Amino acid sequence: MIGVALGYIEANPDEMDLIRSLVVLALHGPAITARSTTPAHVTCRAAIVSPDWRVLEIMDTSTSTWHLPGGHVAAGDSSLLGAALGLAARRAGVETNMVIPDGIIPFDVEARIVEAAPERGEPEHVHYDMTYLFHVEDRSLAVPDSVSTRVRWVEPEQVAGQLGTKLTETSRHSRLVP
Repeated sequence: MIGVALGYIEANPDEMDLIRSLVVLALHGPAITARSTTPAHVTCRAAIVSPDWRVLEIMDTSTSTWHLPGGHVAAGDSSLLGAALGLAARRAGVETNMVIPDGIIPFDVEARIVEAAPERGEPEHVHYDMTYLFHVEDRSLAVPDSVSTRVRWVEPEQVAGQLGTKLTETSRHSRLVP
């Protein structure tokens, strides 16, 4: 985890303060990837983009909102990149052999406050969402039609927050490359 954080800082020096807090927690607390770790823990998301730079989103039926596939890191996950890919497979039905990781360092990291869930015994805490970027050659190959999860492909500008800004900027640069 520390190596991933340091690699992210090297690629995104303007986000040093955000990552510094995460590194301090990782060094001085329990496992930062464990769901039970408070006041914060790491979660993973997959930003899957098509050749025409559409981004895959899934519908959360409990809240009727669209978001990237992702969630908590499982105890058996050997890496954060693997966790993001596994979550994309489980949550969106993504064919893992049809995606190509953009790199081993997260494309984006965001800290998000999660409200307390007394029914699950969870206090208010922070999710450090590690978002990995994945490319697919064809939208239809990434997610089979038989998947029961609702999926859609959106323009990068439709993705909320800092991640949407980064995806939009990256898509503009990649479209300029012949």
